Amino acid sequence: TVHIIGGGIGGMEAARVLKLRGHKPIIHEKSGVLGGTFIPASAESYKGKLRELLQWYRLQMTKMNIEVKLNDEVKDITAFGDCPVIIATGSNPINLTGKLPGFEKTVEGCEFLNGTKTVGDTVAIIGGGLTGCEIAYEIALQGKKPIIVEMKDDLVSQKGVCLANSSYLREWFALNKVPVYLETALKEVRDDAIICADKNGKMIEIPCDSVISCVGYKPNPLAAANGKNTYLVGDCLAIGNLRSVIWRAYEVAMKI
Repeated sequence: TVHIIGGGIGGMEAARVLKLRGHKPIIHEKSGVLGGTFIPASAESYKGKLRELLQWYRLQMTKMNIEVKLNDEVKDITAFGDCPVIIATGSNPINLTGKLPGFEKTVEGCEFLNGTKTVGDTVAIIGGGLTGCEIAYEIALQGKKPIIVEMKDDLVSQKGVCLANSSYLREWFALNKVPVYLETALKEVRDDAIICADKNGKMIEIPCDSVISCVGYKPNPLAAANGKNTYLVGDCLAIGNLRSVIWRAYEVAMKI
């Protein structure tokens, strides 16, 4: 028996491989549905293939008769005794409330993608990494007006992103004249604008109706890996992408 804490893509991939190898995986998912952060990550209108992948994983859990316990939040793994435990509890969004004035007014990226919070017509996206750019693209497709604010000197600067995707986003924003502020840092969120500082320290006021925060995520492991019976998979180990999550889950399941 192998207990898997978290029913996202990483948890389901680990369960799938473990089952094929003759183990008895049990998924403990604190919410009422499998998918984790991959639900918002596949929510944009142009990500139909990713939604199909999510459906496929859920189907495998049923077809392979893998035990799934929904609405089952695990807080202490010691109850599982000597059984191997895979921690796949994902990450938490970075929250700058208390550090930046007005940050509590922002909508977190996953809240927007999950549809739990709505935005106005002109939307400032704080963070021009892949998540922020994909959200800006989706907002533009909806007929709204995105504005991207990024601290680095380029959009989608993180490693491991398909060049075709990142190049397309940059060129699409340029072609459609989407305002992009590079080397610019958010300083304050107001009701009808954001205040930013450019690389020279000059303050800029950018009018907007809503602000979406895409400033990044930090791992949220329930427990530490001990190299023997506890293993970390997915974003709770290190913030990655779909490929790195699936590969890591596969490798861990093969080691057990």
